[in-house]
Amino acid sequence: MVVDPAVKKIIEMINSMGMPDFEKMDIKDIRKMMDENPLPKKIEEVHSVKDMSFNHHGFEIPLRLYVPENAGKGLIIYLHGGGFVFGNIESYDPLCRKIANSSKCRVLSVEYRLAPEHKFPAAVEDAYESYLWARKNAESMEIDPEKIAIAGDSAGGNLTAAACLMIKDKNIPPPKLQVLFYPALGPDFFTESLREYGEGYFLTSSQMDFFGKAYLKTQSDSLNPYFSPILHQNHNGLPEAIIITAEHDPLRDQGEMYLSTLYNSGVQATGIRAKGMIHGFESFFSVVPAAEDIVAMVWNLAGNKINA
Repeated sequence: MVVDPAVKKIIEMINSMGMPDFEKMDIKDIRKMMDENPLPKKIEEVHSVKDMSFNHHGFEIPLRLYVPENAGKGLIIYLHGGGFVFGNIESYDPLCRKIANSSKCRVLSVEYRLAPEHKFPAAVEDAYESYLWARKNAESMEIDPEKIAIAGDSAGGNLTAAACLMIKDKNIPPPKLQVLFYPALGPDFFTESLREYGEGYFLTSSQMDFFGKAYLKTQSDSLNPYFSPILHQNHNGLPEAIIITAEHDPLRDQGEMYLSTLYNSGVQATGIRAKGMIHGFESFFSVVPAAEDIVAMVWNLAGNKINA
């Protein structure tokens, strides 16, 4: 299928500007450039927004809680994308509002520690600790601790899968659902989607290499199941999963491989391939009507499962 026309315009805009070489840039400049997204933003109203934080090993982890109108008792812990090196609560504010309204769940946005200042497994630990914090503070947030989901996109999808594995390995009561948008889930598999879409479709193979080098301490860390969840020895008992992949995304096949892995391990898993979409499309909902439709559909589905 061809790329969605609205997505094609974004690709053409990005390619006309020329994607910068992250290897030659200061990390602060990368963050400034990527977090200041020039695309128009759709800011939806929600019932309330509250900034909070928790302390983990001396690090203050910022949180932002979104409460939609007519919220159920469910909570979605959201882990932003950004290759483990950029992204924050502010840059994901429009999307988290959209998720809250579409799901009728509270959304807890987590500003986990970023690489290269904080190497693997810092971000996974922050994701795990945010889940423990949410369970502990369920009453004050007016949620049911048994109706918590963990979700994220791209790097955040990786952290979602890894956190769910860590929760299982530590025998903590599991989340009700995990939602992974176009996640990175393993070392660099030479897949058909990577070969076909590794250049010219927003996320590039060279950027993926840069993110991995920035995040991991050593090459051997790429085989750690908390970085490569697909390599974990036992996926039995993981929470129900919804995995969304994009048709024109180098990471597409990784996500669909993980879907099969979960399904074959007895985990209830739903796969959605977004036709005509590229990596990052969840954040394009303000300017791509088809992306907004998919985002609303996914989070309505997820919200019904979480609040049930």
